[in-house]
Amino acid sequence: MTVLSLYQAPNQRGQIFFVTIGAASVIIAGVFSADLLAYLCIAIPALVPIFLWLRAGGRGIPVLPIVSALFFIYYAIPILRSTVIVYDADELLDGAAIVGSFLTVASIAYWPFLRRPVCDGGDLRPALESSQIVFFGLWAGIIYYLSAFSGNLDWLGFYFGLVRALVLTFTSISCFILGSARASGLLVGRRWGFALCGLAILILLSVSGLALIGGVMNGLAAFVGYSVSAKRLPWIGIALAFSILSILQAGKEETRRMYWVTGPSHQQEQGISRIPGMMFDWFSAGMNALASGSVEPNTVLERASLLQMVLYVHRATPESIPYLDGETYASLSSMLIPRFLSPEKISSQSGSDLLSVRYHLQSSASVATTAIGWGLVAEAYANFGYWGVVVVGVLFGILCGASMRISMGASIISLRMFVSITATVVLLDLEATFAYLLVTLAQSIAGVLIVWGFRSLSRGA
Repeated sequence: MTVLSLYQAPNQRGQIFFVTIGAASVIIAGVFSADLLAYLCIAIPALVPIFLWLRAGGRGIPVLPIVSALFFIYYAIPILRSTVIVYDADELLDGAAIVGSFLTVASIAYWPFLRRPVCDGGDLRPALESSQIVFFGLWAGIIYYLSAFSGNLDWLGFYFGLVRALVLTFTSISCFILGSARASGLLVGRRWGFALCGLAILILLSVSGLALIGGVMNGLAAFVGYSVSAKRLPWIGIALAFSILSILQAGKEETRRMYWVTGPSHQQEQGISRIPGMMFDWFSAGMNALASGSVEPNTVLERASLLQMVLYVHRATPESIPYLDGETYASLSSMLIPRFLSPEKISSQSGSDLLSVRYHLQSSASVATTAIGWGLVAEAYANFGYWGVVVVGVLFGILCGASMRISMGASIISLRMFVSITATVVLLDLEATFAYLLVTLAQSIAGVLIVWGFRSLSRGA
């Protein structure tokens, strides 16, 4: 059986050729955009990390290339779909230039990490232990969600966050390895069927709180693991996931009204018993919304848009609203302290909450129940303007480069690879603020170190 290496492309010239064709298509598509120049200001910088990674030999997990592809979806697609027509051409071009600058400096900071490692070519093929980790991680996540919904983890108190970080970190790693093992031919037949069912149950449980982000990140980890190992995209899986997400996104608000606000009978239902009925209501609400035309079928693309946040901040700052001068970053040190050591510490979402209230998008009361995704670019501009965007872009590029670098030549069952996978999953959350991103990254890496320590002790025993 031929197993593709995770980090060395089997046909680099062929890959560059097909990526070039795809890049040309992306650029040509700009002809149909609302503003060609603004579109290209984002699209071209988003393509650069992909070519840099391929030209360097395609080694390591391509963290920044994956992130830049998501940047294209979040920032360039809205221009292509003309969903930002409330802003004039000059504002649109300025906003696109801000995003393009962020990607450009991130690529420059990322580039030094692409140099050939001193020791390369380790055994990158998933072994039998990989599939064992997949099933153990999936079951750990499933048991965690079932226990949390049934109230069996309430006794943990302030230690609940620590357990959550440990379990969900290991679960994200197992999802990535699931995709990699499938691409390498280790998960086939019944084993693949059981793994796929486990992933589906895990995603179902993770979205049953009526927030899609947890399920999306687990599914995205599996897709990234498969794509990096197979050197191709699972188009059928992507189309299926996009269809399901469109239905859930279309019915999310109606379902939240049923289960969060109205319908006291629903609110009285506790634990896991409510999940099947709620998911049925959710799918029904989504299908009805799509069928009635009250929402568009491409509602997922509407949700995956951060360009309007950059444009909104750029219009208001500093003319109407002064710069924050780093206020959303100032609480980072206190946020890094575990909650079981500091029960009164501020929420890790405090940066997003501050931005939402300051820019009059939410009230102080509403931030307790709902959150708005701002992203690093809008947050940086709100704090320091263009210079803030440049500095945060450099730091983000370094994080992506370091995450990729440590995965070069590492076995997929290794501490280096676990840290790299975890960091990749965290950095894919484009809606996060910088402090939230760093806190989550620190907690997740700490979780990896603890899990790896337990693994080493058990193997030694």
